[in-house]
Amino acid sequence: MSHDAVALLAGPPDRRALTRALVAAGPDLRVRFAADGAVVELLDAGGRLVAAVQAAQRLALSAEAERLLSDGMGDDLPAQPYWVEARGAELADTDTAGAVGRFVRDLADRLGGVVWEPGPRLARGDAFLDGSTDHPAVTTRTDKAVVVVQDRPLVPMSPWLVDAVAAHGRGGLRLQVVTPSTSRLTHALRSVLVNPTARWVVQAPDGAYYDGFSGVPLVWDEREAFVPDRSARAEDGPHEAFRARAGEPGSQLLVELKVEHPADDGLVLGEAAELLAERLGGRAPALWGTSEPLPQEWNRAALTRLCRERAPGQTWFVFTGPPEGVREEGVLPFAGTQRVMRTAHGVRESVSFAVGRPAGGEHDLDALSSVVRTLTERDVLRTMTVRRAAGRPDLTHEPRWSGLPQPVGLAVGVEGVSSIGTDRALSAPVRGVPFGPPLTPSVWYRVGDGTEPDGWQRFRELMDHLHPGGAHAG
Repeated sequence: MSHDAVALLAGPPDRRALTRALVAAGPDLRVRFAADGAVVELLDAGGRLVAAVQAAQRLALSAEAERLLSDGMGDDLPAQPYWVEARGAELADTDTAGAVGRFVRDLADRLGGVVWEPGPRLARGDAFLDGSTDHPAVTTRTDKAVVVVQDRPLVPMSPWLVDAVAAHGRGGLRLQVVTPSTSRLTHALRSVLVNPTARWVVQAPDGAYYDGFSGVPLVWDEREAFVPDRSARAEDGPHEAFRARAGEPGSQLLVELKVEHPADDGLVLGEAAELLAERLGGRAPALWGTSEPLPQEWNRAALTRLCRERAPGQTWFVFTGPPEGVREEGVLPFAGTQRVMRTAHGVRESVSFAVGRPAGGEHDLDALSSVVRTLTERDVLRTMTVRRAAGRPDLTHEPRWSGLPQPVGLAVGVEGVSSIGTDRALSAPVRGVPFGPPLTPSVWYRVGDGTEPDGWQRFRELMDHLHPGGAHAG
């Protein structure tokens, strides 16, 4: 599905308002409830899924809507709007964009608020981008993959996508998201699509397709969905649209952190994410949720309850700092994702964190050692890797070449150092700084500042020394 529209309402939509808006969308369409009533689907006489509507969710901050939709909406937005999103399929014989547009406008007219309807940017006509499946997010399903078409300026990790991953990932189907070359991804969606089992497919202005992270030309395969174009000449390199200059140059500090706690009834999660945010971003997270938009104010007790309810299964969630419109002076743009899972030894939190700075700004790399020290004192650190990358300071990602991330540092926790051997860990080619008891320390290795040309060589030498057999500490 590829026609999106959002109503940002002053009040909660009741059954009567929703019913009238659904009639406005298409009086001849049949209504069907899905996801335990959280989604309303509209079907035509032939049973095709024409459009779908999600249940309203109230946002803690209206600035979250501005972050995901467009700037300049703040003057008209309710302070804590109710977000109602509708999606329409790409059907040649049905005006699905008109249907979802009528739905959101009718709601806003009755309840007060504003609507958002992005203009189309994708070139239509390719058969594999047309049609409808039984899932509101999925346009096409092949033997190996599901294809989600997103024709919007900024593509978030929406509830539609979260559900598509959950529904089809269990069956081994890969996720492919198709966008125009003018689209950007949020940090949360990027963290999902960089997975080897996923793909960001970008439609170039000339109608060709390429991988949004590598620029490799792609072609359609009836069984696999989009695959690398084997007929493309290696000497031609990435698609020219990928080589175009990226906008708003800046830098991003990228942290991958794993901590582990003993299983305990009094455990409250989120402390590690909060520590990274405070030391590197300037304050604790502002918002969190299991999909975007992020509806809830940061609350470690609430996210811990959610993880307990889902245990022993894993829980994945997103967190951010305050959006630009409400960001305090001295606070940097930051965002992250976190996965919580049970292990044989307790509870593991895996945090992927990013903080952005504009061009010319310098990250506080000295704060990284204080993070390692604190996590060592709390006896939770397993590993932390830090890289620096060129990129937009707002942490959104364009389908353009911006260079490879460069290593900044590596931390190894007490358990990892023990398996390596303390003497060996402290005799590495990159100087290690120990924290904690002398016989059982954790170690922080500062490889560089992420700009040196020999950064990766130094990092490889460090890893070869720590793990000569090729095994890495987890």
